[in-house]
Amino acid sequence: MASLRFLLGLIPSTAKIEQAEKALVTEFNKLNAFSESDTLKKFNELKDLINSSDFINKKKEIESLSYKNSEEYLKEKEFLSLQKAKDIVLYFRTISGSMLKKFKDLDGSGKISNFESLQNLVKSLEFREKMKTKEFKNSADKEKLLEFKRLKKSSEIKTYYKFKKSKEYSNFLNLDGSVRLARYNELKDYLATAEFKEKKNYLLDKKRFEKTEMFSKMREFDKIKKNEDIIWYFKTKDSNKFNILTERELTFSDEFEGNKLDTSKWLTNYFWGDKLLNDRYSVEPDLQAYTEKDNFEVRNSLLKIITKPQKVQGKAWTANGFKIKEFSFTSGILNTGKSFYQKYGIFSAKVKLGNPAAKCAFWMLADKITPHIDICRTTNGKVFFDYFSSANKRVKTSVGGKYANDFYIYTLEWTPDKLTWKINNTEVFSTTSNVPQVPMYIGFSGGLNKPVHSLMTTEIDWVRVYQPKK
Repeated sequence: MASLRFLLGLIPSTAKIEQAEKALVTEFNKLNAFSESDTLKKFNELKDLINSSDFINKKKEIESLSYKNSEEYLKEKEFLSLQKAKDIVLYFRTISGSMLKKFKDLDGSGKISNFESLQNLVKSLEFREKMKTKEFKNSADKEKLLEFKRLKKSSEIKTYYKFKKSKEYSNFLNLDGSVRLARYNELKDYLATAEFKEKKNYLLDKKRFEKTEMFSKMREFDKIKKNEDIIWYFKTKDSNKFNILTERELTFSDEFEGNKLDTSKWLTNYFWGDKLLNDRYSVEPDLQAYTEKDNFEVRNSLLKIITKPQKVQGKAWTANGFKIKEFSFTSGILNTGKSFYQKYGIFSAKVKLGNPAAKCAFWMLADKITPHIDICRTTNGKVFFDYFSSANKRVKTSVGGKYANDFYIYTLEWTPDKLTWKINNTEVFSTTSNVPQVPMYIGFSGGLNKPVHSLMTTEIDWVRVYQPKK
């Protein structure tokens, strides 16, 4: 039974179907080409990089960096603590003040040596005994005592000994050359380096990741994700729209692009006539004789099978065998009996059958007379779809002759358990009865079973056969 779409006349135009298929093939080819493109390669490289565990972990590491948790922070904190320490503060106040300089100028000088010598002298027991004598008053020792007292009252000497006994000087002696002071200076010098400042600025920068090469890669990936071709590719690549292309493979085709018939594909005779008789014949009650090439024309990517009035003599197969007969018409027959057979698949051709009163057909045949399938056939003003599973078993349907007057895509879909006939991808007829299970070849023929008075043509734009991919 024909599909509801066919019964309602909802058959898409041949041009629309071809345009849609051409667009689909073009898009599929674009998809395949883009799958090898540098753009997609770059997208996948960036995607793999950015989604890698190394990249993710490194990004987290950079973003989680904190100055307060850094070695640089601890060093700066230690330095600031030392810088504020009382002993350090006092030390630098001491070395920058005048007291230490004056002390160092006097320390070890003749003036201090003289004072300390006099001090030792006047404090000695011997000198104290001399002080008790009458002679002391006018002695040199008296002068030494007076000199000692004068020096002792000197502000310079007083200041010297006061500083020498002070906590400030004691602090200076404790720190000067110490490990603690060396650490302070080490930290001070390090904090003044470009290396420290760069690290500190980096760790304090909340946008530090945005200044990395990694961020640049992420920006590049975000940009390429918005590329129209990338969006189209990922939207399209897993679509089932290409299933019709990917689930089948072309096993035979002829686009008739030359200026003559390709005889490596096509035999212009009945297969058994060529194999057994090495001659041509027709079958009663056909009115035409088949010629080798005179009734074919290949031009403008079209094959024409021409049926025309022409008197010739030839063989005819009758119930009683072959006989020589005068024919009033000639036509053409061609098939792939010597080049191509296939079991199951999709058998399709774009054909303008021509005058529906003539006998023009697109058919399939096995090595024997049956099974025989007419993918489409004209006769008596209609277009028929037939299947002969045996000489006495036939299923068929027909549609109006209008389908012979223009180009239509006639298709047979053959599976192990079903035959389906289609016009322009719309189901016309199907059967599950005695589905053939042997390879068959394809053929086309023109002809007549009733006389006509003018030349008739069947035009074939292309022939394509597919089989499901395994």
